[in-house]
Amino acid sequence: MRRLISLLLGVAIGCGLMFGAFQYHVVRTDKTFLFIRKQRSDWHDAYVDIRGWSYRDWGNHRDLSNNLIVGGRGDLVTRSMADQFFRGLFEPFHESSPGGRVPITPSSK
Repeated sequence: MRRLISLLLGVAIGCGLMFGAFQYHVVRTDKTFLFIRKQRSDWHDAYVDIRGWSYRDWGNHRDLSNNLIVGGRGDLVTRSMADQFFRGLFEPFHESSPGGRVPITPSSK
């Protein structure tokens, strides 16, 4: 009886993991792991390590890049060499105070 319960538990866990692999991308970034919902159920790119990807890698994984953009993480996608250049150029200007606003201090006169 124990073996039957173990078998059924293993099958249930395996089915759950397969369902997750068909519905989500597990994306490894420089800082964390992300779970991004897929727009189309398939087996491709179930786990992806995007650290150090170039624009050519992103071109080969268009579904993943579209799903990241739809999921609100388009900042991770590099579309071209020019995109990579301009992100590096304007990066210091995007870093602002918490909340995304520049604090306004009253001028003392």
